[in-house]
Amino acid sequence: MKCPSLILGVVMTLAWISPGTGATPSANNDVIPLIEMENVPFTDAIRQLARQARLNIVLDPRLSEPPFARLTISVRWQRVTAREALVALLENYGLVLVE
Repeated sequence: MKCPSLILGVVMTLAWISPGTGATPSANNDVIPLIEMENVPFTDAIRQLARQARLNIVLDPRLSEPPFARLTISVRWQRVTAREALVALLENYGLVLVE
């Protein structure tokens, strides 16, 4: 599925802290032992990986339209950073991360 006109814009990098826990998601260069998603809505997967990579993102509104609106993904990555996983997910669907 190629949609080169769609982009995911990164607004800024930020340090995100989970409310109430004091825990932070992994840094951009921290390797995560296992990332596994099963039937996760596409845009939710993007948001979760971006959060883990400490990226504040703005999704292209066209991602809420077909074919992406009902798209779910199932993936398994081992020993990658959240940013590497995000870029791989986007590239698989012909999308790009624009900073």
